[in-house]
Amino acid sequence: MKTYEARPKMTTTDLIVFQDGKETVVHKPIETVKIGKKEFSLRFFNKRYDPENKILHTARIAAFKDPSQLDKVNVGMSMSDVPYFSGGTGLAANSNIGYDKLRLRNDAHHYTYYTNEDRKRLNLLEENGELLKLEFDILALYYNDTDYKMSDPQLKAFYIAFLIDRNLNGIIDKGELKKLTLKFK
Repeated sequence: MKTYEARPKMTTTDLIVFQDGKETVVHKPIETVKIGKKEFSLRFFNKRYDPENKILHTARIAAFKDPSQLDKVNVGMSMSDVPYFSGGTGLAANSNIGYDKLRLRNDAHHYTYYTNEDRKRLNLLEENGELLKLEFDILALYYNDTDYKMSDPQLKAFYIAFLIDRNLNGIIDKGELKKLTLKFK
């Protein structure tokens, strides 16, 4: 007889690491996930980005080689006090296709959103009322001025600070921040 560990039910504030058809749900604010040396994606729920009405629901994704960068962001902080989430630190993306690689930088983040199929930096997986299930593909890494295929990342691990300011107040509230360590198998 097999025994199974009880897992909390997935919530709309969880982050999901998706690889090889399997979703690994990140429930806790700080977690480690093992991944294979291949492409994967981050999945999450957020509301639609509405620039016309200045309702800017985004997911900010900062990635690093150095785990100490995760110590620079905590619940209760103003986003403007975080070196990689403050104003002007969003990385430029390729038109409406978004980002073609995850850039590991200590001073910037991927500014991701979904308005519609013509204006997006994320893939829409499903709609559930005003909540959208979205996906950010990680096809390659970029650091030290070099592109790295996921099959040969030249790292044992990397780190992600993932932030959705759900109430748009500019403060990192409980449930809005995930600190993720991604270790290669």
